[in-house]
Amino acid sequence: MKKVVILSLAVGAILFGLYGLAGNLAKNAETQSAVAGQPAQESTLTVWQLNQPVTRGQEVKRSHFKVTNMPKSQANELGVNQDMTLDYEQGAVYESSLEAGAVAFADVMVNPEDEQYIDLIIAKERVPYAIQVSPESVIGGVITNGSKVDILALSLPSAFSMDASEASTESKRNMYVTPVLTGVKVLKVDKQLIPGSRNETGTTEVNLILELTRKQVATLTVAKRISEIEVHKSIGEYQKADLHADAGDVLSNFKSVVEYRAESVTIN
Repeated sequence: MKKVVILSLAVGAILFGLYGLAGNLAKNAETQSAVAGQPAQESTLTVWQLNQPVTRGQEVKRSHFKVTNMPKSQANELGVNQDMTLDYEQGAVYESSLEAGAVAFADVMVNPEDEQYIDLIIAKERVPYAIQVSPESVIGGVITNGSKVDILALSLPSAFSMDASEASTESKRNMYVTPVLTGVKVLKVDKQLIPGSRNETGTTEVNLILELTRKQVATLTVAKRISEIEVHKSIGEYQKADLHADAGDVLSNFKSVVEYRAESVTIN
């Protein structure tokens, strides 16, 4: 009798264990089935997009863009097949007008060294005009693309002597600095390295491409022929008279007798 009871308990324990194992197996099967029924999580790509509309010729700014991580399939529909980076040079402009949300591909931007750059940024009824300046004028970013400059004419007769007593009245009368053009926009700073020879070092030639009216082109052409030209960065609004100077402003004792009369002397 005792053996029967023990055997019954053993059989019951085995059956109970089998029941619990079957339940766990069923739950695992349901879980795996549910997971298998869910779509796999899609990878994402980094996409740069415009956060506002832009116009043709407008300067590229970092504030124009937003960075989005979007599903790969959605990015592919926009033409993006890998994570994007945004690289552009200072002064770059848009090649065409774009709506907000457009992808910022590299080919929608034109950098200053590209051929079509000038055509994109120049204003209507204006022409580009190149003028050579010293490299020191652009070192350290003093004059860059988009800067405003003043162009001054320095009249200094070739026969002029720094000795006031030897300088003729006419020479002193013609020694002055006067503004030719003020507040002119620089479209582009064009630098070219001129290779040197065995005994000479290379030099840098710098040309400023200015945005001028046809009248300003004529004025500057004449000024270059009859005087030395100086180009300086404009500091904003001021009186043109502030840009005028002559020898008397520099040398306080630069005076000589111009004309003698009966009982008077006229000093220039």
